[in-house]
Amino acid sequence: MAPLLLPLRRHTLRLLIATAAALPACSSDKTPAASSALGSDVIREGDTTSVALGEFLGTPADSWAWAGGQFLTPSDQAVLPAATPEMFSWQADSTTPPPDTDVLVPSEQQGQTFLLVFSTPAKPKLLRVFTSLTSYTPSMAAWQKLVRAGAPITLSISSATFENDQLTGDGGPHDGQTIQFTIE
Repeated sequence: MAPLLLPLRRHTLRLLIATAAALPACSSDKTPAASSALGSDVIREGDTTSVALGEFLGTPADSWAWAGGQFLTPSDQAVLPAATPEMFSWQADSTTPPPDTDVLVPSEQQGQTFLLVFSTPAKPKLLRVFTSLTSYTPSMAAWQKLVRAGAPITLSISSATFENDQLTGDGGPHDGQTIQFTIE
């Protein structure tokens, strides 16, 4: 009897291949687990799932700025005071929602999500945040990490739209705006 093969969405297959490629070759291998490559350092906020985060990070982004996101605050080249955490806010046009006839699983990722990447030339992944919200205020610990960077910080935003932990047909990820700011 032939084995039963089920079709996989291309993003699921890509995630499985990426995960398998990152696993150690044998049990004695001391290579770090795949989770660090897939975003164990990423702060998750709102209603986000780790499966959606892996899907987001495992899929190359395109440049579709209106869907990727545009910052409302702070403005590009802003100088922010170090004493209190700044609120970062943005807007993005959504992509096509799932059909009304689709069955949505409440425990899985639904709708639009965002990935914020705070970076410096020395630390390209200084702070990363995966959220379903349209604003982010760093905790005091995260803010101090940004303050201690001691250099201008670049902040980029990308978005993706999910249905049941899977990227939708035009769901991205899409790269949005990149700004730079300084903390003094």
